[in-house]
Amino acid sequence: MTLRRLVTLLLLVAVVLLPFNYGVGENVNPTGYPVVDEPITIHIAVKRDVNTDRKSLNDIEYLQEINERTGVHVIWDEYSSTEYAEKINLMFVGGSVPDAFFGEGLNDMDILSNLDYFIPLNDLIENYAPNIQACFEKEPEIRKVITSADGNIYSLFRVRQSYFPNTLDMMAINQKWLDRLELSMPTTTEEFYEVLKAFKEKDPNGNGLQDEIPLINMHQMGNTNISEAWVFPCFGVYDNTSYSELTYHLMMQDGKTLFTPAQEGYKEALRYLNRLYSEGLLDQEIFTTTPDVVTAKLMDTNDIVGTFCAWTISNGVGYDRMDDFTQLLPLEGPNGDKGWTVISDIEIGRNMFAITSSNPYPEATMRWIDEFYSLDTTIQTFYGPYGIMTEKQDDGTVIAFEPPEGTTYGTWRWGNTPADSACYACFKEIEDFLTPAKQQYDRAVYQDAIEEWLQPEENRYPNLSFTIEQIDELKTLVPDLNTFVETKRAKFVTEGFTDSDWDEYLQQLNAMGLERALEIWDAAYSNYNGV
Repeated sequence: MTLRRLVTLLLLVAVVLLPFNYGVGENVNPTGYPVVDEPITIHIAVKRDVNTDRKSLNDIEYLQEINERTGVHVIWDEYSSTEYAEKINLMFVGGSVPDAFFGEGLNDMDILSNLDYFIPLNDLIENYAPNIQACFEKEPEIRKVITSADGNIYSLFRVRQSYFPNTLDMMAINQKWLDRLELSMPTTTEEFYEVLKAFKEKDPNGNGLQDEIPLINMHQMGNTNISEAWVFPCFGVYDNTSYSELTYHLMMQDGKTLFTPAQEGYKEALRYLNRLYSEGLLDQEIFTTTPDVVTAKLMDTNDIVGTFCAWTISNGVGYDRMDDFTQLLPLEGPNGDKGWTVISDIEIGRNMFAITSSNPYPEATMRWIDEFYSLDTTIQTFYGPYGIMTEKQDDGTVIAFEPPEGTTYGTWRWGNTPADSACYACFKEIEDFLTPAKQQYDRAVYQDAIEEWLQPEENRYPNLSFTIEQIDELKTLVPDLNTFVETKRAKFVTEGFTDSDWDEYLQQLNAMGLERALEIWDAAYSNYNGV
């Protein structure tokens, strides 16, 4: 046994024998402030690109106030997004880890492959985290999402429900073009086809050139937001490729996992996309373009785009032209199907905070991080610090300010807070007393408009945990499946395909281990639901 493993084992024994006193428990107050009688210092690793627009977390005042209130002095060890993965891998290999990890950057594999370095948080939550316990009571799903397959909790969470969508980007259509061509708003895939055809052929921007792009999408594995993913629910299936590559393309039906790219509805959706592509109605660069190129086309002063997907209309074409576009609601397919894909792990995310076995103050650290799930800290983390980005009124209501002129809301938010890369509990009820900035409000309006067509809960593959063995096996199967699906999607959309081509495609998926992957996904789902 290595020295490091021996020390880790002794620490774990101490945890078992002394659940309320990890060797320094006498310095921790289970309730009230300060958290510790004698101030302590801990180091926390975080992925953060510090620059002229983005403050160091060490310099953010409301975080400093938490340190002062609790007596837990945090030194933030910040690593850029380009170096973070390499840095933490070196930490695990070298055996020198910080006291905790905070924010986005860790994944299930990082933790399960290095369990010697992470301590279970179950008892600490029970004894030192009343805010987290309150979150469990309010939203029981949280506990399920953060509980590993072995029953332990190794990391904490974030909740994004208030003025934050759980779906793909919204879809917008050029209302000015519709009006000029005297066209009605399309409601079906066939009507949409006819509108796109008119956009291409009838010079709706009026410049005498056939320079219009009726529909612009950008295919990007790992990001379904501005892609062609809007089309699949029109044909009865949902295709989600956000966040974890091990669960790309999954949906549920009658309690069983389906791999969307092997379904008949997916096949028909590709046929529809090929129809649009082959007639020049869909951007011909869909599989080769970049975000910068898409932005340039959307912002072109010649008004060349008819339909697009974006976070908001103003994000796509700017505030000056946003009134020229209208939200396009989900379209009904040939069999009456209509829907909008939900990204299952966007509301409740795990791996936002983990305490390591190197930490001599786990109880105090748990009490410190529990502060982030309080209402005031949640608001300041998600919407911005009081007095800078938000204002708390005497009656308890909160008003979010608009960003300074020349600054985007996102840049301003990430510059003054940990933003989405943090722990917080932003529940829906916050909307009852908080007035958001315009960009967040606009996105909420778009979300509300499609609420009735959101992917049903029973059709969503949940944000669950796999065992280390399941992860290892999925990693031998899924990347190749995903790559094959990517290649064939591009080919089928741009070149078309026959029924024979489709049958060969399905045979190849099965030869590559799809059936075994489905067995693993089903087993993990059953474990998640306690079946």
